[in-house]
Amino acid sequence: MTSSHRPLRKLAARGRDEAHRVASPLELFFDLCFVVAIAQAGVQLVHAVAEGHAGEGILNYAMVFFSIWWAWMNFTWFASAYDNDDALYRVVTLVQIAGVLVLAAGVSRASRTTISWSSCWAT
Repeated sequence: MTSSHRPLRKLAARGRDEAHRVASPLELFFDLCFVVAIAQAGVQLVHAVAEGHAGEGILNYAMVFFSIWWAWMNFTWFASAYDNDDALYRVVTLVQIAGVLVLAAGVSRASRTTISWSSCWAT
């Protein structure tokens, strides 16, 4: 059995000279789940603009988009730098996918919550 087929491997940085690396199906599914979350945020933005609340809709979209993007960017950076594609890495990726799907499911509720900025700054 070669070291590339072991279920758990030591985490090591990927080589900068690695040629022809392509995205795995798991990575593509991971990205697709984030696209679903962004689409959910976009739907809420469209509803807010249609109801005449463009400013509030844009603010809510920006906050939700930033949280989604931040989670995607951090994990993608880690995967690009240290992807060893072992069993633990795959399980952690699936947990992250489940988390972003929960986030996507909560986008509409987060957009319905109104923030009173005057109460935030009141002393």
